[in-house]
Amino acid sequence: MQKSAPRATLTTEAIETLLQAATRRAKELDIRIHIAITDASAELVGFLSFEGAPKLAATTARHKAFTAVATGMSTLEWKQYTDSIPAEEQKIIDGVEGYIAADGGLPVVEQGLVLGGIGISGADQERDADVAHFALAALDA
Repeated sequence: MQKSAPRATLTTEAIETLLQAATRRAKELDIRIHIAITDASAELVGFLSFEGAPKLAATTARHKAFTAVATGMSTLEWKQYTDSIPAEEQKIIDGVEGYIAADGGLPVVEQGLVLGGIGISGADQERDADVAHFALAALDA
């Protein structure tokens, strides 16, 4: 029996890159958002709020980052999954705190390992997702 499994998490440099790239893209889009970065354990390791971003969206950003790490999929994929399941199963999922089915959250994956997640909230879901994808792309630049 194997007693260990490989694990990895975001570096400080990766966290900084995600925050900086997301900030830059939000400014280009002229939107006020919250940016949440979680590590591989879904613990918050980076957070930035724009002045005037909706207060409720701060929690949503954290939940998007959490969902991306916990599921290993984008929050849009999670939404598509939850939309496809029977109502009884949906009730079970709705009872678990922290999961959110709304576009704007992405896992950060390297060599098959989920390193962390990014969650963006404060604009509409399309622009939240745009910022998240832009930030994720910055890690590979």
